[in-house]
Amino acid sequence: MTTLIPKTPSTIGTWALLMAKSIESYGVDADALFAETGLCLEEARRDSETRFPVRQMAQVWELAVTRTGDPCIALTLTRYFQPSTYSAPGLAMVSSRNVLEGLQRCIRYFRHTTDVAHIELQEQGEQLALAISIPPQNQPCAIEAVEAYCATAVRLFRLMLDEEFCPDRVSFEHDAPAEKARAFRDFFGCDVAFGEAQTQLLFTRSTLVKPHMFANPALAASLDQWITERLSHFTESQFATQVQRYLLDHLLFEPLDAESVASQLNMSVRTMQRRLKKEGISFNQLLNECRHHLAIKLVAEKNLPLTEIAHMLGFADQSSFTRAFRQWTGVSPKQYSA
Repeated sequence: MTTLIPKTPSTIGTWALLMAKSIESYGVDADALFAETGLCLEEARRDSETRFPVRQMAQVWELAVTRTGDPCIALTLTRYFQPSTYSAPGLAMVSSRNVLEGLQRCIRYFRHTTDVAHIELQEQGEQLALAISIPPQNQPCAIEAVEAYCATAVRLFRLMLDEEFCPDRVSFEHDAPAEKARAFRDFFGCDVAFGEAQTQLLFTRSTLVKPHMFANPALAASLDQWITERLSHFTESQFATQVQRYLLDHLLFEPLDAESVASQLNMSVRTMQRRLKKEGISFNQLLNECRHHLAIKLVAEKNLPLTEIAHMLGFADQSSFTRAFRQWTGVSPKQYSA
């Protein structure tokens, strides 16, 4: 992957191409519009893995709303959206066993699509919230980009399950006029609130673990490997990637915590946490992601008993590991490997 302006938040070229198709549906010249911001769509057509700086993409969104006259243009993107818009992560998501597993992959590989935002799954009783935040240092990021991501995510889940699939609730941090709010409620099929404390999509857990017809675990596993290698190359300069690499290399062979990892990286825990926070992630989130990644890999390989996998990943016992695995995937380890 190549970034047109290195070390700046960026978005993958397939997303720019989706925007262009949506803009053109209004009779607006997308190539000319992108060119006004200094971006060349031909770059993305030649190489869909090319990345465009988010600051200029925010300008594209602003021009798109102005030229089309449609403040709901983010919803128009869903008409042309395909899983491949998210590149390989989108294909991996739709190949997952269920929507919950797809969401886990979405979080793990989100940086492949864009590294401007931070996303996470939050437990809320019997519900799960996909929360999205933009670190202050990554602004400006267009509100339409956030809206489009939420809308296309739901579109993807509808492709996996059925067209009637809806979140329980959607909230956005930014404000919107009543007419726009109505259009978003019609699309999402649920209560949509603007001007809230957090941007999030709220789902009932039981809905997310339903099997679907496009599940292809073998394909998803192959895509996992490819994406991991690409992300490693793309983010090799990021500190979080260095910590993640150490965790993946050592987690199965020794007990790890923030103190031990910071020591191996020749810094204090406070310094490590500060540097990670600057990149929008915490040590515990990285540790959980690595445990999740290794757990799925080891369970799928069927070479080790669950008690040994639990011990290798630092769980107190097999039942603790099973509970965590069920939270990650929606099923038990035995069901996953069946």
